[in-house]
Amino acid sequence: MNGTTQTGRGGTALVVIGAVLLLSGMPAEAHRDRGPDDACRREIGTSLLHITLYQTQFDPVAEYCEEVPRAGRALMVVDVTPGQLREVPLGLEIVATTESGQSQAVVSLPPRIYERGVVNTEVVFAEDREYVARVMVELEEGQTPQLLAFPIQVAAWYKAMMVPGLIIGGVLAGVVISAIRYAIVSRQDGQALA
Repeated sequence: MNGTTQTGRGGTALVVIGAVLLLSGMPAEAHRDRGPDDACRREIGTSLLHITLYQTQFDPVAEYCEEVPRAGRALMVVDVTPGQLREVPLGLEIVATTESGQSQAVVSLPPRIYERGVVNTEVVFAEDREYVARVMVELEEGQTPQLLAFPIQVAAWYKAMMVPGLIIGGVLAGVVISAIRYAIVSRQDGQALA
């Protein structure tokens, strides 16, 4: 019996070690790439740049790009895949525009090289402003930096629930109407037979 227990423990240990080795070899990325039509991704040379916003105090796993569901704190992550962009300075600026048209930088990170390919910062969004995240890429020394703009809106949290709510309401209305029609037809058939 001891031999069986020892073998079982050894097998379990091998599975755990294998899983750790497999997972440790996987590249860590801050986003789920949605393909070439993703509004929050840009391809530059051999690299891919992607921005992702997180509001973990509301939803710990949800990722946002062009729109955050609520005003408040958010974590912005600029993720760069290996290649050309990891070797050049990147800067990040988030600009807010008020209803009166005045612009103000709410976050400004000067250009520098991010060898690991991840730039992150915290930003506080307000409802009454429009935002643009600007990533500055200095591809070659002496040239004007390339500017990548990502507009961000603050939407009311309930707007994301409106379409699913309308669909569910429509389905429920269809079921109720069908049940009422069935009841009326059943009564009429019952009266006709009597």
